[in-house]
Amino acid sequence: MTADYQVQFTTTRRVPRRDRAEFWTDHVRFNHGTLDYFFPAPGERSPADFAGATHVQRCGNHQLVEFWSDRITYARTARHVRADDDRSMRLFVPKSGTLTVAHDGVTLPVPVGRAALVSMARPFELLHRAQTRAWVLTVPEGCLPDRAVADGPSVLDLRRGVASVAETMTRALARERKSLSGPAFVTISARVIELVAVALADLRDGIRPGGLEAVAVAARTYVDERSDDPDLTPASIARDLGWSLRQLQLALRTAGTTPAELLRNRRLDRARSRLEDPRWSAVAVGDIAFASGFGSLSAFGTAFRARFGTTPRAVRVPAPAAWP
Repeated sequence: MTADYQVQFTTTRRVPRRDRAEFWTDHVRFNHGTLDYFFPAPGERSPADFAGATHVQRCGNHQLVEFWSDRITYARTARHVRADDDRSMRLFVPKSGTLTVAHDGVTLPVPVGRAALVSMARPFELLHRAQTRAWVLTVPEGCLPDRAVADGPSVLDLRRGVASVAETMTRALARERKSLSGPAFVTISARVIELVAVALADLRDGIRPGGLEAVAVAARTYVDERSDDPDLTPASIARDLGWSLRQLQLALRTAGTTPAELLRNRRLDRARSRLEDPRWSAVAVGDIAFASGFGSLSAFGTAFRARFGTTPRAVRVPAPAAWP
């Protein structure tokens, strides 16, 4: 990875009032390409009073922008499309307030709990009222098929299923902006885009064979985050992600595993990591097993020996010696 990972905070409050509107248009244009900007009509609020701010994360052609601002409308016109030939996409995810996306005379409200996917290769408008806050994830060209937005913006329901996982990862990506490396940022961004692809397939056609690999990615991500929960089971994983257990089994079969094996191995990996961590050296083996999601110490020991060829006690780091 040769590209540098950049994290930057920008606000109009650091700019003289007379320059704020121009500063904002230049800043957004740098992040998202050519657009037209429509500030509130005269009498409502002067562009000189415009307030807005962004947190931008960028590495290579992957970018996540968290923004808030006063009321404004952005327009991507046919002229812009012809001029720059940008074929990337943008995923708009409201954090508070409501975005509105307009395309070909159709207006789509996008409140919290929904997301809108638009193509920079097609005209659209984006408008919002004051103090709306949202994330904008750049989807590089080729990461999603053009048919994803062939008939205009796609609106995803983030409240359940795989799209909910994508939204959770987007929040984490923004929250951990200062602790990530460039490769980590790119990897997680790419995973979010894979999950969006699955959500789009589910939205239109159900889970298609071509999306099974990304379904497996979504399941792995979900298990990674929740494996310590002793109540997590293959059935609950499928239910929480909005799939049938059969769909989950089919997706993971293509990845060479099963839901039960995925969950068990993740718990074993977490348990071994804790056994080898000096910070857990004072915690009993049984307590580590239970903390890692196992409900039975004997089942944990049997599974541990089968996977690692040794016992939990044999791998654990001894507690540091006490001072004399």
